[in-house]
Amino acid sequence: MSIATPSLRPPEQIMHPRWLGAMQPNRLSAARSFVAKMVREKWQIRLESIDIDTRGNGTLLYRIQTPAAVMSFVAFTCEPSSVNRTSRIIGSSWDMLGTLMDGEADADRIEQNRRELPKLYSGRAPEGTLVWFRANQSVRLFEHVRESLAAGHQPDAGRVAEVGYLMRNTGLDGNGTFGTRDFRDYEETHPLAAPYHAQMLAAYLMRELSVDLVQHLARLDSADAVALSPAIRRTLAIGNGSALGLVLFSFNRPHLLQALIGGHEAALAEVLDRALDAGDPVWERLESLLNRSILYRQQDGGRYVSLPSGAQISTELRAVKRLAQAARHSGAARPLRLLAESVRGTYLPETAETLHAILLELDPEATDRHQISAAIDESLLVDATAPVEALRAALEDSFGWALELPLAPVEEANRVWYKSRDSEEPRCGPASEVPEDTHDLAFDVPRELRRLHAAALAQPAGTAVGTLLLAEPTLEQAVAHVQNLANSPYSIPRLDLRDDDLVPVHLVHLLNGFTFGLDKTVDRLERILRGLIFDGAPFRDELSIEQAADWYWAPANDIFELPVVDVIEWSEN
Repeated sequence: MSIATPSLRPPEQIMHPRWLGAMQPNRLSAARSFVAKMVREKWQIRLESIDIDTRGNGTLLYRIQTPAAVMSFVAFTCEPSSVNRTSRIIGSSWDMLGTLMDGEADADRIEQNRRELPKLYSGRAPEGTLVWFRANQSVRLFEHVRESLAAGHQPDAGRVAEVGYLMRNTGLDGNGTFGTRDFRDYEETHPLAAPYHAQMLAAYLMRELSVDLVQHLARLDSADAVALSPAIRRTLAIGNGSALGLVLFSFNRPHLLQALIGGHEAALAEVLDRALDAGDPVWERLESLLNRSILYRQQDGGRYVSLPSGAQISTELRAVKRLAQAARHSGAARPLRLLAESVRGTYLPETAETLHAILLELDPEATDRHQISAAIDESLLVDATAPVEALRAALEDSFGWALELPLAPVEEANRVWYKSRDSEEPRCGPASEVPEDTHDLAFDVPRELRRLHAAALAQPAGTAVGTLLLAEPTLEQAVAHVQNLANSPYSIPRLDLRDDDLVPVHLVHLLNGFTFGLDKTVDRLERILRGLIFDGAPFRDELSIEQAADWYWAPANDIFELPVVDVIEWSEN
């Protein structure tokens, strides 16, 4: 039984960048909720055709059958080239380009995509296109796997585990980009009506394609080629790299951030406030998930810099197991809350958030009620008729943190956020290193709200907000934030974007890990994050297995009861 009014964590605790960056993938994250949907609805995905030559040039077509609709995934692959090839979004040479479309893939739409996709920014997607995507083969792994399979044996398991993917995503573009379908236009019954599920399906099928492609090429190389064993296959994910663009995203989408974090906090509060006795079977489930997570983090050999390593988190989770036993027999009315409070402040934020992600699994139905299932109204409209004193009161009540946040002194507040002229890639750097006419893309929340507060104090009672804006039109965005987000405590990260010492990777991890569901996210240069999408997720031939939705935090073969053999019968599909 749940407490009627669960207690949410205060925003001053979790909206700090260090804590935001510690929030972990969980069952509400896009990748995990998407796989759960596929398993629950028993989606059927088929490789309809594969026409690839020995150099890797050709086309693959997949058909996705859902209870609500049919979709198509078409990919155009080519021989890898080192010219203009990069893992960053600014590349212009890719090993694979493709499209995810509503409905059946007719010849005209396939050919239009074949023409338009290579143009990228100047290309236009045909009607019914949901996502355009790009990917490159792993230079460390793809050829090794191909050669191994062609020689009749499995690739080196250690090498596969170290890299973790055959292909790396370099772009998932939807929601109106290049003429793709606007997410707000999706019907409520559309199978991808939840935020980022369209991008997740594209990434999921990239993973399927990477295995189908390497097996097909191995078969072309040798009639004695074998397919990947289920054990090896399950250790393959899709690689992904992200950087500074996600920092701007976290400030440009406050309504979405409020919905994501607010939903997570509401779900967590319900779980923490459950009344449990020592004999409740929930405790065995908790221990099982802790054991899985301990082993999963222990096996993570990534070289972390700003973020803690898997070994550190694994070690602390062992201590959390002992605390869980103590909480179980404590006699407390809300033992899970007692457990969470004993972990917070004692161990790493990542350890605490891993525990929270595990706790959300203890009441799946309650947690899933907080899943965002449709587009969010993200408008920020100004009410010019409102009195200034109401604006000032809302600012002081809901944004007092912005008025009190310690800001970098002038000599240490030089960070400028901009896009490069040649590639449109988001960047940031010292003001002294960018041209004077560079457009700063960042909305400096604390400084702008302080400027608004001073302007509001200078206005006599009864003055309309419109009058203030006529005198200070550059304050419109600040006014819009106060008027629209006063009741959204989880909408804005509490930090100084101008601070020279800011560590951007924390916000990159918030979006990549917590929101999208990437794991094993290794950081570089305090601003770049490389991770895995669908690490350990079921493949398309496993979606009919009910327990396949319970795929995360588990080593290969610990979840799905499938036969594991060194050599399996060859199959194109």
